Amino acid sequence: MDNKNKIQLPNIRSFIKSFTKFEAYYLTFVVALAIGMAVFFPEAMLEDTSSPLLLFCSVVNVISNPLCEMMVSKQFRGNFIFDIFAIEITYVLLAYHLGWYTLMLSCIFFWIPIDILSFIRWSKNIDREDENVTVVKRLSWKKSIMLLIGVVVFSLVMGSIMSNLPGSQDSYLEAFATAMGMVNGTLLMLRYSEHWYAWVITTALYLAMDISAGAYGLLIDDFAMLVVTFYGIWKWFTYTRKHGTIQEKMDLKA
Repeated sequence: MDNKNKIQLPNIRSFIKSFTKFEAYYLTFVVALAIGMAVFFPEAMLEDTSSPLLLFCSVVNVISNPLCEMMVSKQFRGNFIFDIFAIEITYVLLAYHLGWYTLMLSCIFFWIPIDILSFIRWSKNIDREDENVTVVKRLSWKKSIMLLIGVVVFSLVMGSIMSNLPGSQDSYLEAFATAMGMVNGTLLMLRYSEHWYAWVITTALYLAMDISAGAYGLLIDDFAMLVVTFYGIWKWFTYTRKHGTIQEKMDLKA
């Protein structure tokens, strides 16, 4: 691959031009729906709407998550920078307000650092045909299934440990979602398609948590991300098959 030792900034203009009609229409629909919910049904976005800042964070989060997932599906490394400012910072405020302290700490000590590392690693693996596309890879079906089983087992165990830490006020469901999300982030940093499978489970857990917390407006975010997730699976599967980046062993190198 070219430019292995040089970090290149993404070309925003050409990235915007790369959006298909489906991608543009879908994201426009999600943005309009989120803004409409915030204007007409603010209590559906947050149980407590007394804080304009938290309501704003909720709307920004709902809009930004599907957009970030779309960036990932398009293998655009700029998603990591966008994620830090539009998602992680706003989610820290939301998680603190909702009492999801494990998720809040994971944003601060895991997601923000791994976003930075991921941007660097993705920048060193740019596709030769498109400067805004990062080369991604996947394991063979047998290895992929084995990895997914290992991911679930690891997350179940780590979720149990985190939910029983001294002073923890978080539910097991939250701890499990946090552990699964961290595995997803690591696989994403390594550019493996298997991260999408872990993200499907993570998003389903977030959906259950938002329902239990009464944050029904955030369900827009959850369902929107699920749609983009399956779209991303198809996009990455097509790319890895076309470019022959299917591996029998996991490569942890940049």
